[in-house]
Amino acid sequence: MEDSRIIRLLERVEMFLYHRVSRIVSVTESFKKILVKRGIDARKISVVTNGVDISRFHPMVKDPELMAQYGLEGKFVAGYVGTHGMAHGLETLLRAAKRLGETSGGDLFRFILLGDGARKGALKETAREMGLENVIFIDSVPKEQVPRYWSLLDASIIHLRKTELFTTVIPSKLFECMGMGIPVLHGVAGESAYIVEREGVGLVFEPENDVELCQKLVRLKEDGQLYDRLRERCLIAARSYDRGELARKMLALVHPQMTQIKNLGVLEYC
Repeated sequence: MEDSRIIRLLERVEMFLYHRVSRIVSVTESFKKILVKRGIDARKISVVTNGVDISRFHPMVKDPELMAQYGLEGKFVAGYVGTHGMAHGLETLLRAAKRLGETSGGDLFRFILLGDGARKGALKETAREMGLENVIFIDSVPKEQVPRYWSLLDASIIHLRKTELFTTVIPSKLFECMGMGIPVLHGVAGESAYIVEREGVGLVFEPENDVELCQKLVRLKEDGQLYDRLRERCLIAARSYDRGELARKMLALVHPQMTQIKNLGVLEYC
């Protein structure tokens, strides 16, 4: 957005509210640091990240019906699940698919792109022009069906364009990968990359670098010990991002007396 009188007015309202409230909850440490730099008292800012509903997103056997439908038997499947927008730079995945398809053994890999968005049509047209036969586009599916499609993946690709703006965000699909026990190939710089490395749940590659993405993907396929270790770490890390526990933490911050109520259905309440 370009600077304007309306935006400046809204920013004044924003800062007024920040100073008046007794508690601010941020979803990333980066956002907290930004607020502190803008003059907000760090003592009243807490961080509660996004998380995963581990009752829905948990390890699953690859769905046999979908495996047959998309011809994935014997393939190492890497996938992107989410919005196909301008911010996501999914052309990087197409270039990686092209590069892998031209190498010896490249036919053993498949790329799935599931979701919709402003760039979906253009991406499909680009893939057609590139002659990509190892990329499968799948339209959005009902929410309750998403775990079935996650189950197809041997590796999950998370990617955003290479820009300073995205170093402060944490893509929520990272936590779903943890819950499903799917190692991550993470192409987002900043705080989320730090989480991937700290928790040991995947491999980080430079955003928009299709060469490095290919290298990390091949490494995941060929190094069974590494793959098993990352998968195990995903399941361990998921416990720290259980949405139920995070909801309780949130309640304790914004409404302390609620923590005294026994057997509260926290997710339903939130």
